[in-house]
Amino acid sequence: MNVTTALSQIKSISSKFESIMSDLEGLFPQLLYKNDHSAFMQLKGAIMSVGNGISGAKQTKGAENFNEKYTPIFDSLNEKIKDLKSLDEMIAEVKEDSEQMELIALNAMVISVKSGEKGLAFSKITENLQRLSKDMFVYSDKLSDEEAQLLEHINSLKTIFSGIIESQKSISAKDAECAAEIQQMLSNVNPSMTELAEKVDSIYPAIDRSMAVTKNKAAVSDGIHMAENAFDSLSGMAPVHTGGEDELDYLCFEIALYEKALALLSQVSSKLNRACSEFAGGWQQVIEIMENSDSLRMDFENRFLNNHAFGNDNIGKRITAIIERFQLMVADFNSYHSVQKDLQGICQNITAKAKTIYSVFENLRPVMSRLHHVRILQQIEVSKNDAIKSVQDSVTDMDNLINSANASLDGIQEILERFIQDMSTMLSGFLVSIAKDNENMVALRNDKELVFGDLQNSRSIIENSFHDFAVFPDDFQKKCVAVQQNLQELMRLNSELSAFAGEVEAGKNECVIKKQSLMSENGLQNWSIQNSSYLSTLSKIR
Repeated sequence: MNVTTALSQIKSISSKFESIMSDLEGLFPQLLYKNDHSAFMQLKGAIMSVGNGISGAKQTKGAENFNEKYTPIFDSLNEKIKDLKSLDEMIAEVKEDSEQMELIALNAMVISVKSGEKGLAFSKITENLQRLSKDMFVYSDKLSDEEAQLLEHINSLKTIFSGIIESQKSISAKDAECAAEIQQMLSNVNPSMTELAEKVDSIYPAIDRSMAVTKNKAAVSDGIHMAENAFDSLSGMAPVHTGGEDELDYLCFEIALYEKALALLSQVSSKLNRACSEFAGGWQQVIEIMENSDSLRMDFENRFLNNHAFGNDNIGKRITAIIERFQLMVADFNSYHSVQKDLQGICQNITAKAKTIYSVFENLRPVMSRLHHVRILQQIEVSKNDAIKSVQDSVTDMDNLINSANASLDGIQEILERFIQDMSTMLSGFLVSIAKDNENMVALRNDKELVFGDLQNSRSIIENSFHDFAVFPDDFQKKCVAVQQNLQELMRLNSELSAFAGEVEAGKNECVIKKQSLMSENGLQNWSIQNSSYLSTLSKIR
């Protein structure tokens, strides 16, 4: 065997081994690095975000809670409307009494005019009473108009209030529908997604087991280098061709060196064989996991991402439907806020109108006082003037009507004062309650808009996933191909090392034959390296 050639071969094997290990040491960490850049990981993250968003978002209360909360306010409004009906009845009584007083005053004036000059004073008094009765009717009629407008405001408040409750109910219903749809989508997709994720994750322990080949690098590399040193030492010794003892010494040294190299190569081959076997076994698991993952990926894609698939599992279609429902919910939020803005104005109108009614009512009190005064003057005039004794009954009727109207005014005052007090208390509490509801609805809307944003983002990710749905990061398969190629190179290198060991064995045998031939020529029975001058050189090769 040519020593120079052998040295060149062992160096080549060493260089190839280092190159393979260097590639693997660069590839394995890249394969083990988990990132979220694959379409599947992005899809998984988007779906998890939607699930977390819907579970963490505020939930609207059920419609029954709204009814329970606001029914007492509706009942109070209905009671106030009843009070207004009572007020309307009393105002009608005042108006009727005013009309009757005006008729009686007119009749009394006719009688007083017939009495001539003697009835002139009574006629003036009665004329004043007629004017006051007319004022009483006008103010009462104004009171009726204001009361009717107040009733319209209250009915508007009830309408707005009903609109708010209906908006809340609609939002609550749509929120529950969206949540149910999302939960149903998650319950469908999560098992398959978990199965696929677990299969994908199982590849990393298998890669890690394959990576163990690089941990044997030092042992194999050291063995190769020691064999290389042995041949390097052999190439540095000048061959002896004298045919004497020096040549026998050199042949014994060469044989010993070959044997040491063979022992080293045997150890290296054993370690390399084991490394190749472990590498191949672990990498076979990686290949199987990749194949299984791809099968699961195709099933997942066909079931959940394919727009042409049958059934209701398509994530994109379901999210689109949920987004449309969310858009309707947003419209309900807008409706709610639009109606809610009218509340304060209506409440202010009710308060202002109630005060206006009371102002109109206060105009009736002076009229009633003057009526009492005129009635007294009438009685005095009738009592001292015999010419108008015939109107005594009219004066009595007038007195009864004035007392009746005065009683109605007392009732009206009581109703108005109670109404204003109760409405003020109720409306202030009502506005506080609505303000709190509005704060809750704003916070709820903000939460829903976050979920809505996640849904829109998820739909975009799904659309992108449909075009290129991969479960492993970019270039993952390309790197796996590179590892596979290095595995094949390592196995070829192992075969090359075995072939080289065979050549070394042949070289040793050739030296043994030469040694035996020289011993025979020189009549020697045995010759050992123990006394050779090369022994010190051999001992330095570890």
